Amino acid sequence: MGVDLCYVVSHGFAARMILHSDILPNLRKAGVSVALVVPNAEEANMQALAQRHGVSLVQAPVMHSKLRSEYEGLLRRYLFENVLENPSLRSWHYRYLDEGGKTAAKVRLYLGLNKVSLRSPAIRRMLDSVERRLFLDSPEVAQIIADLNPSVVVSTYPVAILEACFLHEARKAGCTTVSQLLSWDNITSKGRFSVNADYYVTWGPIMSEEVKAYYGVPKNRIFECGVAHFDRHITLPSEKGVRETVGRLGLDPDKPYLFFGMSSPAITPYEIEVVEWLARAVEDGVWGPDLQLVVRPHPQNVTGYTSDPTWLPRLDGLKSTRVVIDYPSLETSSLAWNMKERDLPHLVNLLAGCAICLNSGSTLSIDAMIQDKPVVLTVFDGTQTLPWHASIRRYRDVIHMNKLIALGGVTPVGSFEELEAAIRADLADPGRTAEARAHTRAQECGTCDGRASERIATALASILERVSTAELA
Repeated sequence: MGVDLCYVVSHGFAARMILHSDILPNLRKAGVSVALVVPNAEEANMQALAQRHGVSLVQAPVMHSKLRSEYEGLLRRYLFENVLENPSLRSWHYRYLDEGGKTAAKVRLYLGLNKVSLRSPAIRRMLDSVERRLFLDSPEVAQIIADLNPSVVVSTYPVAILEACFLHEARKAGCTTVSQLLSWDNITSKGRFSVNADYYVTWGPIMSEEVKAYYGVPKNRIFECGVAHFDRHITLPSEKGVRETVGRLGLDPDKPYLFFGMSSPAITPYEIEVVEWLARAVEDGVWGPDLQLVVRPHPQNVTGYTSDPTWLPRLDGLKSTRVVIDYPSLETSSLAWNMKERDLPHLVNLLAGCAICLNSGSTLSIDAMIQDKPVVLTVFDGTQTLPWHASIRRYRDVIHMNKLIALGGVTPVGSFEELEAAIRADLADPGRTAEARAHTRAQECGTCDGRASERIATALASILERVSTAELA
């Protein structure tokens, strides 16, 4: 007899979604036994969380050979995706060409393969077979699945090679598979999923329609549940919590503040200029003598292959009595971008107290709208003039952001003048986009009532019940 459910978690943000929400307590209440496969099973913080939630930990095998890394990071999208038709993938293709040398030569070759693959269904079927044999077949993963003997295997980030291997080997072992998608951009911006799961747990109507359109998943295999860790935006904030959080940062909790959530330098290479301009404008009283500013670097600003350490002293140089830098709380971990548990309530309270949330296109837009905050998107490159593929301007065209902007709940700006005007308008009338924000929330996240974790647990229990019924039939 094995466990009921096995989660595979390869990304720190997925760990936050599963371990810092109420999914596991609700599964435990339903009598569902859970195992987590993670790359950091030996770390004390992960063991403490697992013990508290009553789940078992399994150390994930190392999947990143040089060949697998090349395949996962680059080649796979050229074999199976129409790279030049997808704005996100097209922009990366031209950025690789800009690097010149071996990288440019390689992506030119890959684009040739892409054109051949798109023209021939037979070649695509052959590539599918090669992918399974070379990259997805894994004796180590097969052994873990045999040892755990789960009824259901759940992937949170199916574009990761580790999670694709688990979905593949789970299917071979006769297990039911589920993709509980981590983020709103996973379907349209990350390239084709190597393995299509039996069931999907989605955020809201937009994601559900994408699952149907891209993977042909029938409606009865999609559970639209909301976002587990976003529940905290509804259940947690309090006036006391906001005041204490803002006060700890050194700001005056009785005065308004802007919250700027930064993105990775790989996404927006000159966002630092926008932040510096904003800090100067706040200091100069452009929007009055009381306005303050909190700047929160993205975890990918701080650590990992996408970070740019030259930004950090520039950020620290902005600190004053009215401008603070709120660095995210990260664990020292082999799990990339693994957040400390205290970071989520801290972030929730900062968003709860802010007058406006600014960012250049991150998920913080949706975090903020869950709390009904005005959102301004800084989709320009400061004083720089960059080609489309290198500029954050491209985010107006990237599929998931294009859909968000079209819904009307956020205000995109393309210059410092537009930024100043948008902030002025939202400070004067915070409710001016309230109706559009409500519509956007409903389309992106479905019902926002603080009970997404409960719905997700119920969905997974329902899938387990279907598996059990099928086995008895």
